[in-house]
Amino acid sequence: MMRLQKNKVFNLIEIIFIMILTAIVSIVATGIIMLKGDGKDVTIVNKDDDLQEFVEVYNTIINKYYTKEIDKKELLKAAKEGMINYLGDRYTTYLQDDEYKEILDELGEKYEGVGIGINKNTIVSVTEGSPAEKAGILIGDKITRIDGMEVNENNSTQIKKYISDENTKVVKLEITRGNEILQFSLTKEELNNIVISSKIIDGTKTGYLSISKFSISLDKQVSEALDSLEKSGIENLIIDLTNNVGGYLTSAEKTASLFLEEGKVIYTLETSDNKNTYRDNTKEKRTYPIVVLINNNTASAAEILAAALKESYGATLIGTQSFGKGKVQEVTGLASGDSMKLTTAKWLTPNSVCIDGVGLNPDIIISDSNEQMNKALEILNGGGEFSK
Repeated sequence: MMRLQKNKVFNLIEIIFIMILTAIVSIVATGIIMLKGDGKDVTIVNKDDDLQEFVEVYNTIINKYYTKEIDKKELLKAAKEGMINYLGDRYTTYLQDDEYKEILDELGEKYEGVGIGINKNTIVSVTEGSPAEKAGILIGDKITRIDGMEVNENNSTQIKKYISDENTKVVKLEITRGNEILQFSLTKEELNNIVISSKIIDGTKTGYLSISKFSISLDKQVSEALDSLEKSGIENLIIDLTNNVGGYLTSAEKTASLFLEEGKVIYTLETSDNKNTYRDNTKEKRTYPIVVLINNNTASAAEILAAALKESYGATLIGTQSFGKGKVQEVTGLASGDSMKLTTAKWLTPNSVCIDGVGLNPDIIISDSNEQMNKALEILNGGGEFSK
């Protein structure tokens, strides 16, 4: 999950993260919270005698090792990775420049692409008005080749890398649809990064809002969807956060503020010597019943929103235990163009609970997605209790 404020942002890395750009950013993959460092500690570190000894060791190896076949960049990379590995923290990692850029692109307001969402090598979403939709690509199509390269479930990362490469202007896809093999040539365009879908459940006054990730423009998208749903007369709402691995922390904060009463706690950040609680400071709020759907892949920023709605709004959580990403990372840019993501804090729910490694426990445990929806509708429309 990423948080964007003047000083903060949340993130995604295996799919989220919580990143921080000029302040706090979040990345998206297994739910990662990160902060962007400003390098102010560098002069202090340079006075460290142990650091000078490190430089001496490096120089000694370069100048005196019996073979001259030493790659200086690889040697320094090994040293950096060694320091990171020493910490034994799964969320502290070294990010290649292209990895960090990919995260930022995925969570931006706009992106350059063809408008398809992919799970392994199967197309799971097609953006309205995109080159993919115009060409007739459908959800459920399987990509078997991209620009002549064979693609399957095991090497599907090729698809994303190829499409996101700034040098790729035209995307050539071979797609299997049933017994058909189809060829498509798609020219990339700048597209809005739509991360929600909404509707009214047939035969009810229940709104349904699905959030796929916490992009920088999520709160605006949610606000517009709520206005539309409420004008259509909804009386309650289902928010689907299943398989949402996070994004910007700021987006989670702003989205929560659309629902909570002013002054209600959204989350708390705790470091080794400081503790800051973030509250809703807006006049906007909702009062109707809400059910939030979660599962094991609900992580990071998504967990922050789910916890805030449960503990500060009174929403009911249905599903399975969430991922459990409760730490915050700081992202510091390196001279090489790469970055280091370092755990610097943890976040707490409104009730001051750290869910890291534990996750959020749903009020009602249901694993099947259809049964989750049925139970949510039962609670909201069939005599289920809702309390604030």
